[in-house]
Amino acid sequence: MILLIGWKNVWRNRTRSLVVIIAVMLGIFGGVMATGIMQGWIEQRIHDCIYKEVAHVQIHNPEYMYNEEIQHTITDYEKLANILDTLPEVVAWSPRVKLFVMAKTSWTASGFVLKGVDPEKEMQVSELYQDLAEGDFLEGEHRRPSIVIGSKAAENLKLLNYEITSEKLDSIDKEVFSAGLVEKLKTLNKKRFRNEKDFRDELKKVLAKREMNEYGDKLVKYFSFYRMGTSIQVTMQNKSGEIMNLVFKVRGVYKTFNSVFDAMNAYVDRDILNRYTDLAGNEVHEVAVITADNETGVKVADKLSAYLPEQDIMSWRKSSPEMAMYTDFSAVMAYIYVAIILFALAFGIINTMMMSVLERIKELGMLMAIGMNRKRVFGMIMTESVFLTLTGAVAGMIFSGVMVELFRRTGINVEMWSEGMEALGYASVIYPSVSLGNYMGITILVIITGVVSAIWPARKALKLNPVEALRTE
Repeated sequence: MILLIGWKNVWRNRTRSLVVIIAVMLGIFGGVMATGIMQGWIEQRIHDCIYKEVAHVQIHNPEYMYNEEIQHTITDYEKLANILDTLPEVVAWSPRVKLFVMAKTSWTASGFVLKGVDPEKEMQVSELYQDLAEGDFLEGEHRRPSIVIGSKAAENLKLLNYEITSEKLDSIDKEVFSAGLVEKLKTLNKKRFRNEKDFRDELKKVLAKREMNEYGDKLVKYFSFYRMGTSIQVTMQNKSGEIMNLVFKVRGVYKTFNSVFDAMNAYVDRDILNRYTDLAGNEVHEVAVITADNETGVKVADKLSAYLPEQDIMSWRKSSPEMAMYTDFSAVMAYIYVAIILFALAFGIINTMMMSVLERIKELGMLMAIGMNRKRVFGMIMTESVFLTLTGAVAGMIFSGVMVELFRRTGINVEMWSEGMEALGYASVIYPSVSLGNYMGITILVIITGVVSAIWPARKALKLNPVEALRTE
C-alpha cells in the first residue's frame, strides 16, 4: 500500500518530478560516459602495453636487470624452454636479444634499443606486426639484413619525407579537396622535403590561409612517406667488447599509440644479430611470455619463480607498475566520479521532496489524525524519493547503455590532441567500455542517494503536529 501511494505521489506534480528525473538521467549519463571513456582508455593502454611492449611475463638474468650488458644472458636456456613448452597456462613465448646501439643514416644519428627476435615466435607474443605503417615484419630473404623501426625513430633519422607526386594528386579524394586546391598543389609537384616544417612552409606559399588551416594537417599526412630500403649503420659492441658497425636495410616501419616506444625500439632477426655479436643460439637477454589473460599472467610469473629461482621473473604488474595501478584504481575512480555527480543531484532531490512535504502539510496531518502512524508517513516520503531517483536512474542507464554501445562501435575521435596523448601512450580514438558490474554499482549508489536525500524531508514530516497541520491553509 505504501509503495503504491509513494509511486502515485511522484506524479502528482508531473513537471517538477520530470525536471528531477531528467536531471538524474543526465547526471547518470555523464557519470556512465565518464566511466566508460576512462575504462576504455585504460583497457586500450593496458592491452597495448602487454601485447606490444612488455608481455604478460618477462624473464631475465638477474645481473641483466642491474647492468644491461651483452654478456648477461639467461642461464640454462634449455631448461627454461622446456618448462615454458610444457606449462599449460603459457600460450606463446619468444626469446629476445636486447642491445643499446647508435644508429646512423646519411642525414643524422639516433640511439635506440635493438631487439633480435625470432619473427614467427615474436608475432605470437606481440601484435606489433599489425601496426606496420609500411613494409613488412622481417619477412622474406634479402641480401642485406633487414631492420624494422618505429615511426618516431624513422622521423628522428630523417626517413620521414614529404613529396607531392602526380600519382598521389590523381588519387586524392576529390570530394574533400577541391579542384582549385589540387591545381595549386601541382605547382609543388616532384619537390621533396625532409621535414614537416619545410613542407608546411612551402604549402603556406601556395595555399590561402583558410585552406591551410582547414586542409594543412590532412595534406601533411597524405603526402608523407617513409624512405624504405634506406641503409642504417648500427654501432654496437659484440660479446668480446669490440665495437661493430653493421648495416641494415629498413624493411618496415611500425606506428603504435606510444611515440616514446616507437622512438626507442627497433627489431632485427635474432640469428643475424647473434652471429655478428658472437652470441650462441641459446644466448638471449629476455624471454617474453603470453598467457590466456592478465591475471593468469601474474599467477604464471609466481609459478615460474618457484620453478626457476635462478632467473629474474616479472609479471606485467611488476614490469609496468603504472599499468597495474590503473587497473586497480580505475573502478574506484569511476565510482568517485558517479558519487560526485549524485552528490550534486541529491540537493535537487532534497529540494523537490521538501517542497512536496510543505505543500502537503494539511494532507499529512489528516493522515496522521485518522490513524497513520509516523513510521508509515516516514516510509511513504522515503519511498517517493527512491522512486523519483530510480526512475531517473533507469532512464539514464538505458540512455547511457545505448550511447556507450554506439560509441563503442564508432569510437570517440580526439585526434586534435593525438600528439600529446601518444607521448603518454594513449590512443586518439577511445572506445568506451562499461561492465555489468559498473551498472550494478551505479544502481546501488542511486538507491543510496535517494534514501539519504529523503531523510531530511521525511524528518520534517515526522515533526508535524496533526492538529496544527489540519489548521494549515
